[in-house]
Amino acid sequence: MDSRMQVHPPKGLKEKLKARIRSKVRFWVDGHQVRYFDTAGEQWVEAEYPSYPSLKLLETVPADRKVPVKVGKYAGIHYTTVIIPGGMHHFDWISSVHGHVGANGEWEQADDAIFSKGPVTIGSDVFIAYEAIITSGVTIGHGAVVGTRAVVTRDVEPYSIVAGNPAKHVKYRFEEPVREALLRIAWWDWPVEKVRQHADLIHSNRIEEFVSAHDPAVGAPGCPRC
Repeated sequence: MDSRMQVHPPKGLKEKLKARIRSKVRFWVDGHQVRYFDTAGEQWVEAEYPSYPSLKLLETVPADRKVPVKVGKYAGIHYTTVIIPGGMHHFDWISSVHGHVGANGEWEQADDAIFSKGPVTIGSDVFIAYEAIITSGVTIGHGAVVGTRAVVTRDVEPYSIVAGNPAKHVKYRFEEPVREALLRIAWWDWPVEKVRQHADLIHSNRIEEFVSAHDPAVGAPGCPRC
């Protein structure tokens, strides 16, 4: 299995018709600046397998599509999530819009007027809730949670819960020793078969049992299933 999720072009008349209708509806709802993760041929999201990042990208200028957007494994991202990979204005310039009417009556703007702060990186085991917005240059650490309608403008630490506009740290999901142990274990990097075998434990609050059985810092794994 490829480590990257792939979106394939629609096959057959029925699928092509559904894709065309979906594209039209999206255009009516969100306008021409919004691009979708599942548009075949526009692989602007690099998502590791297994993950299916149902998110949108707000493209303010064509250069935005060159900004890398990377998503880790087992990431749960609500389809209303919007990533803004660019769209930054120079607020230390005299003008805030950076545009003027040229001699031909057309709107003119400097090539470097709109910029990006860099790639957007979303770690593994991350949950991003309804209508969250993530701006350029942000890294969201493994295991983090982004609350509903949060506007993320700065990096989010692993296993941190953030909320609000701008998004601020609310609390950590676990105490520091547990966070460090989970990052060492990095269960999301296990083969999918191994994750499946441990699903009842991973999808539970049996933290101490899981950590003691798999933390490499403790010594050899003590898990009878491994």
